[in-house]
Amino acid sequence: MSAGVTASDGPGGERPLIICGMHRSGTSFVASLVAGAGVHLGDKLLESSPGNPRGHFEDVGILEFHRTALVANGIVSEGYTTQSPIALSPSLHRLATELVATRAGRDRTWGWKEPRTTLFLDVWRRLLPGGRFLLMFRRPWEVVDSLYRRGETAFRHNPAFALDIWLHYNRLALEFAARHPEATLVCEAAQAVADPRGLCNSIRQRLGVPLGDPPDCYDASLLRQDADAGRPALLAAMCPEAITLYRQLQELAGSSAAASPESVECDTAPTALRAHLLAEWQRSAVHEHTGAAARGQRGRSTRGSERLQWPRLAWWRRPPSRRAA
Repeated sequence: MSAGVTASDGPGGERPLIICGMHRSGTSFVASLVAGAGVHLGDKLLESSPGNPRGHFEDVGILEFHRTALVANGIVSEGYTTQSPIALSPSLHRLATELVATRAGRDRTWGWKEPRTTLFLDVWRRLLPGGRFLLMFRRPWEVVDSLYRRGETAFRHNPAFALDIWLHYNRLALEFAARHPEATLVCEAAQAVADPRGLCNSIRQRLGVPLGDPPDCYDASLLRQDADAGRPALLAAMCPEAITLYRQLQELAGSSAAASPESVECDTAPTALRAHLLAEWQRSAVHEHTGAAARGQRGRSTRGSERLQWPRLAWWRRPPSRRAA
């Protein structure tokens, strides 16, 4: 996790901590750490959901601002886009200024977490010259898999869009970090999982944001780590720029997280890719067969039920005179 610190603070010497990154990249987990370490992330936070049972830790006001700005530009409110830059009307600029004003100057360490912030980094940098930005990233194949598992409709008919968005968000983060090294800290999700205290120490030492030590709140089931060598090989074959970008982020973060796609370069990569594709083919065929069998069983049960019910229904449809006879 590498960055430098030079003071360019806002009013009152404040250094709010802003956490962002592509969706499903560990931002909620890291937000839970810094919140437990003393960073105030908002007076009104988004409620938990099946995808984040421990909570999102998202400031509702900031979230709604981002959603409004996206919709005003013809973009879905979830922030699934590759459009850049995103224009802000004068009224939205005023709203952003008001959001900052109502959160600053309370003699406490504050900030927010919201993935869509990645699309508006330059806006918030101008409004918060003393702001510090924690830019989270995660292995591309794990993010794409997580989006698929959530059943997001945006990717149902265009699965490749999930990878396009990962590329867009992380390119924006990488470019922003290059322009503002004094205000940014880049961190891989696996780093935060492996060393939460180290992350908080980096935030203190490198970004100059005062916070304590994090609580022990990691639940391994909430951030699935995929060690399947086939998926990195698949990405390397169809989208090598994703692997290149991931490695650039790892280098900037000083990450040596396990299960990095180094195996893509070894002689076993074609074998791993072939095995992965055949396994996916097998799973798809089994799923299709199981689904067809289940549909056939439901159809047979329905027809059998209709046959059993028909005589009784026919009796009730007899004319009253015949029933009396």
